[in-house]
Amino acid sequence: MSNFESTVSTKNTLVKFYQEWCGHCKNMKPTYDQLSKEYYNNAGVVIADVNCGSEPELCEAYGVTGYPTIKYWVKGEENDYGGGRDYDSLKTFAQETLEVKCDINNSASTCSEVRSEIGNAPGLSAESESEWEKVFRKIKGK
Repeated sequence: MSNFESTVSTKNTLVKFYQEWCGHCKNMKPTYDQLSKEYYNNAGVVIADVNCGSEPELCEAYGVTGYPTIKYWVKGEENDYGGGRDYDSLKTFAQETLEVKCDINNSASTCSEVRSEIGNAPGLSAESESEWEKVFRKIKGK
C-alpha cells in the first residue's frame, strides 16, 4: 500500500490534484497552502496535494482529468468535493466534514470538549465520564 493510500484510508483527508502549468491551480495555491498550514498539527485531518505532472499514475487511478480536482476521504471513503475554492469555503468544509468531533474509540484525544461539557452539567462530574462512556459504548454496540 502506498503512503497516499495509507493516509486516505486512515485519516480524513482533503486532496487537491493539480498540474504546475494550470492557471487555476496557481491561483488557488496560496489559499490551499494557508489551509494546509492551519491543519498541519491536526492528527485527525490531512490537507494534501498531488502534482499530477510527477504522479500521473496516481492521478489516473483516481480519475483525475481536470485541474484542479479536489477529492476528500472520510473514514476511507472517497468523495468528490464540489464546494467553493476560496479559503472560507474550504475551511468551513474542513471543519464540518473532516474534523473529528468526538470518537468514542479514541475519546482521550477527540472528546476533550465533550468531557468539559460533562463536567459542567448539573449533577455530573469529570469522574462520571467513565459511566457516560459505558452508556455510549452500549448504544454503539461495543
